[in-house]
Amino acid sequence: MLIQLTYVHQDAKFIAGYDKKSDRHHFYGTYLGTEGVRSLLSKFEKDLDTQEFEILKIMGDDGSAFAWGRFKHRIRPTNKYFESYWAVVCEVEQGKIKYFRGFEDTGALEAAFIKE
Repeated sequence: MLIQLTYVHQDAKFIAGYDKKSDRHHFYGTYLGTEGVRSLLSKFEKDLDTQEFEILKIMGDDGSAFAWGRFKHRIRPTNKYFESYWAVVCEVEQGKIKYFRGFEDTGALEAAFIKE
């Protein structure tokens, strides 16, 4: 996890799903700075077991990037699978990610976390 943080700007703003925290899912919200991003990544590490991850396209310039693809995760707490296409928008400053917003099928994410 520390390797990923070396690419995160100290004033980073990462938005996961929705910009505000929600009782719909514990990933949702805005995470600020490297400590905020560390918190988000630790949630991913705890709950997601990545089975497949595919980048279909990356585009960008010196200050911004856009990418999309697909993934499949096994959800550790429920042992269900979460599959989705995804897209991310990033702004980069001084070679580090300063803004990150991810888009995915949030309905499928929430359903995969429902315990039977």
